Amino acid sequence: MKAWVATSLTGEDGLELQDLPSQPCGTEQVRIANHAAALNFPDVLITRGDYQLRLEPPFVPGSECAGIVIEVGADVAGLSVGDRVLTVSGAGAFADEIVVTPSVQQVHRIPEAMSFNEAAGLGMVHGTALHGLRQRGGLQPGESVLVLGSAGGCGGAAVGVAVAMGARVIAGASSVEKCTVASRLGAHHVIDYTSEDLRDRVMDMTDGTGVDVVFDPVGGALFDRARRCVGWNGRYLVVGFAAGDIPTMPANYTILKSMALVGVAFGMSAIKDPAMNRTNFQQLFDWYDEGLLQTHVGDIVGFGDLPRACAELYAGQAIGKTVIEGEPRLP
Repeated sequence: MKAWVATSLTGEDGLELQDLPSQPCGTEQVRIANHAAALNFPDVLITRGDYQLRLEPPFVPGSECAGIVIEVGADVAGLSVGDRVLTVSGAGAFADEIVVTPSVQQVHRIPEAMSFNEAAGLGMVHGTALHGLRQRGGLQPGESVLVLGSAGGCGGAAVGVAVAMGARVIAGASSVEKCTVASRLGAHHVIDYTSEDLRDRVMDMTDGTGVDVVFDPVGGALFDRARRCVGWNGRYLVVGFAAGDIPTMPANYTILKSMALVGVAFGMSAIKDPAMNRTNFQQLFDWYDEGLLQTHVGDIVGFGDLPRACAELYAGQAIGKTVIEGEPRLP
């Protein structure tokens, strides 16, 4: 099989396209012919050795993809050859096929109307968004949520999910162009936090009360500004650190606002509570079929352009979810 291999922890410079032997498919595993894969910020960090999950080279990166099941182990239930699926595998997705263990890694059948490009870009970010907003943030219809990085893969997914949940969505982004993207995804209000005062604008939009929930996949210096936008009994969801720096906060601030600072760990939560995760994905698929959820595919690039796509995502240049497309399958 053809696969991108991280030969060193030097980011895109360490990626090499190689021919590898196909991995055996065990009795509890399935083999998927990849038609599309998606690029996530953690994928880029892993190739640089900067993520909490550290893999030692050589390895095949890529945390999610979509395709067709072409082999099913004897002990696997609920999946059949020919099923159209997405998988959140953790690694190994940047290849023309992948072998996964459904009892450990996520494999979900996708709606017939959903393309492989859409499916590849849905699993990680929409799974994170729904788990964060529903289970961790307790977001209720009619509540307000501030989404940071709202034109990125994860932030854009959070905008769409929050709208589907019936929330009032304030989207923050770092340019006018990105604010326009957030509006297209359904945000009720947008803020360019590079040119506008984030707290003042949020307070204007909430009659001075602040928001019920902040969804933050950005971190860095923006955290200090965003935490001041939280209202009484608000929940601040720590999702990621796309800005690079991990911020800190005086602990007494949580008391001043009766505020909850909540971590969102989608991958581990899916492993520890698979029933919850299956329910969440069924909700996402139902919303998609009902026309209530927009997917957020941005750049669609060829298999050979993966290193360039990694560099652009790391530099903060990507808008939407970057998908690595196959015709008809990778590469």
